[in-house]
Amino acid sequence: MTNDIEVISQFPALTAEEIIDIEKNLRNKFGYPAIPEDYKAFLGKTNGCLFEVHAEDDFVALALNLPFMQLASVAGIFGVWQPKYENLTGVHPEWPELFASNQNSKENFNVLPDQMMSFAYEDESSGSFFAMSVAEEDFGKIYYYHDDYLYTLFGRKRILESHGYCYYDRKIEGILKKQGVNVAEIEYLRAKGHFDSEEVISNVEGLSAECLFELKRTKFIPIAESLDDFISKLYLESC
Repeated sequence: MTNDIEVISQFPALTAEEIIDIEKNLRNKFGYPAIPEDYKAFLGKTNGCLFEVHAEDDFVALALNLPFMQLASVAGIFGVWQPKYENLTGVHPEWPELFASNQNSKENFNVLPDQMMSFAYEDESSGSFFAMSVAEEDFGKIYYYHDDYLYTLFGRKRILESHGYCYYDRKIEGILKKQGVNVAEIEYLRAKGHFDSEEVISNVEGLSAECLFELKRTKFIPIAESLDDFISKLYLESC
C-alpha cells in the first residue's frame, strides 16, 4: 500500500484475549470456525480503519480487471465495537462495524454464503463489499462482492452490449461444465429462467460438494490470497 494513503484507526487495538473472545462470538453467531491469523494481527494493531487520502480527487482503489468493472474503491476495514468504548473520545462508532455488517449481509440481504465473512467496505452507501473466506477449502482468501442491484442496472447491460454475455451466467456455466452437466440441460435451465446459482442448485440433481461450494460463491470474485495481500494491492486512483 502506498505511503500516500493514511490509515485512521476506528477503535483501540484489541488485546489477545479480546480477539479470542471475538473469534468465539463470531463462531457462535455466524458459524465461522476461525479467522485468519493476519486478520487477528490486524485487529491487534488497528481495530478497524478508514483509508483516507489528502488529494481532493484521489481515492483508494483495488484493481479488479473484470469485463464490466476495472476497479473498486476501498473506504475501510470493519472494526469490532466493544462496550468499553462507549464513553471514549476519539472513537468512531458510526463507521461500519464487523458484527453489524455481517448480520446485515447474512440476515437482512442474504448475500453472504456460509463461512464467508464480510470484513471491508467499498463505500458506506454502497451494497458492494469485500469478504474473507473462513472455509477450509480457501481459508483466508479475499473476494469482492459487487452490488447486485448496480450490476443488474449497469454491469450486466455493459457486458451484454460489449461482449454479448452475462458475466455471472458464464461463471455458472463454467462450473456446471466442469461438473459434467450436459450442455443441453444447461441451455434448458437458461431458457426456463433458472440460470441463477440457487435455482440451479434446486433444479439439478447429483451436484458434487465442490460444485455446490463454487455455485454458492458465484457472485464473489477472488481478488487476493490473504488480508495482507489485499492491503498490499491498494493504491491511489484519481477521479
